[in-house]
Amino acid sequence: MVREAIPSVNEVNFLLESLRQGRRVDGREVYDMRSLDIKLGSDFGYVEVQLGRTRVAANVSAEVVRPMADKPTEGQFLINTEISPMAAPFFESGSRSEEEVLISRIVEKALRRSRAIDTEGLCIVAGEKVWQIRVDLLFLDHDGNLVDCASIAAITALLHFRRPDVTVSGEEVTIHPVDQRNPVPLSIHHIPICITFSFYD
Repeated sequence: MVREAIPSVNEVNFLLESLRQGRRVDGREVYDMRSLDIKLGSDFGYVEVQLGRTRVAANVSAEVVRPMADKPTEGQFLINTEISPMAAPFFESGSRSEEEVLISRIVEKALRRSRAIDTEGLCIVAGEKVWQIRVDLLFLDHDGNLVDCASIAAITALLHFRRPDVTVSGEEVTIHPVDQRNPVPLSIHHIPICITFSFYD
């Protein structure tokens, strides 16, 4: 596997000296954020986010599944990440890198542990049917701040997503096609976003 290039001593010294002078290599001031651009797709739940030159596409899908035995009244939430070899030469196709797994875990924990998504609102029939919400993140360009860009893409896609409406009558569950009944937005309690920062002497 090709590894990410390690900066030389001269490059590190140049970077540190630039920071001491309040400048970054790309021309930003020390406290300036990267520029952010969000594009909402025509399909509900598809977004593309660009943070600086890092780009991530997010797509949300929903499926009816059985709930977990220990959480019979809660829906499920999953995040899947894929870093395209086109994003950077040191990522390989077909094998999940440590960085890819780490990003997936960080974003999933940020959304799940903070209880940003109302998982109880995803219950259709307790103990039998719940919605499983899945966010697929595809990294298109890597120029740093992958976690930041991924978290923005994931929460934006979840806010943009609409699931089919459902009615329950006795034991009969009807999932209405989106052309027959307006789809329903997810219940999002708050908007967690990851921000990367560093301290330099």
